Amino acid sequence: MNLLAKIITWVILVVSIVLMAISMTVYSTHKNWKAVASGLQTKLSASQNLNEQLQSKKDSRESQLQAEIEAAIQEVRKLETERDQLLSLRDSTQLALDQLRQTERTNLAAVASTQSNNEKLTAEVENLREDIRTNQQARDEAFATALRATDELHQAQGRLTLLSDRNTQLVQEVGTKTNLLRENGIDPNTAPGDIVPTIRGIVSAMSRTSDAQLIEITIGADDGLKPGHTVEVFRGQRYLGRAEIVKTEPDRAVARVLRKYQQGQIQENDHVATKLRVG
Repeated sequence: MNLLAKIITWVILVVSIVLMAISMTVYSTHKNWKAVASGLQTKLSASQNLNEQLQSKKDSRESQLQAEIEAAIQEVRKLETERDQLLSLRDSTQLALDQLRQTERTNLAAVASTQSNNEKLTAEVENLREDIRTNQQARDEAFATALRATDELHQAQGRLTLLSDRNTQLVQEVGTKTNLLRENGIDPNTAPGDIVPTIRGIVSAMSRTSDAQLIEITIGADDGLKPGHTVEVFRGQRYLGRAEIVKTEPDRAVARVLRKYQQGQIQENDHVATKLRVG
């Protein structure tokens, strides 16, 4: 017997053993499949009933769950709405809080300013009180002064009456003296220093310069003559000319003969008289 035959023999042996083991197993596990099927059918029916019950419960639970989900969704929406409202309320509250804080800062600043103003007003009130006391004192003094002034006014009115009467008298005197001056050929508006006194004198000496003829006369500053006054020169009834005073001394004066008025030769012992004019 060759090797191949041996192998085949051993394979057949092994297969036989396996088949025998399977047969023994099948025999040992043989059951009444009809009874099993009937039991299984019963179990299937019970299971189907149970399944239907569970399906019904499932559908009921799903409906309830769906209702609960819808309610939860509604609640969530409601909560979201409330959340939005709360957020809006929070924002408005925060804004109001910020405004209140700003108002508080403003009020604090206003309080500080008011306190400062109160301090200033207190100081001003004290100053005003002091001013009132000062003004009251000044008013009392002014009242006393007014009383004195009233007395002085009455006295002044009395003096004014007297001065008015005196003024009337002086006006009358001025009118009288003005008429008297005009009657004597004197302008009342002429300044007292410009009035040439009416006096007479004699030519006491003669002299001549290169451009003018000078005469010395016997009347001077004591008689009222001043430089710039003029005197008329005459001899008897003859008019000889006019001379301008250029220098004065207490009892004599020097005059320059004005050629445009000269109408004759002037000599010593000729008479002079003042004229009531200036220049």
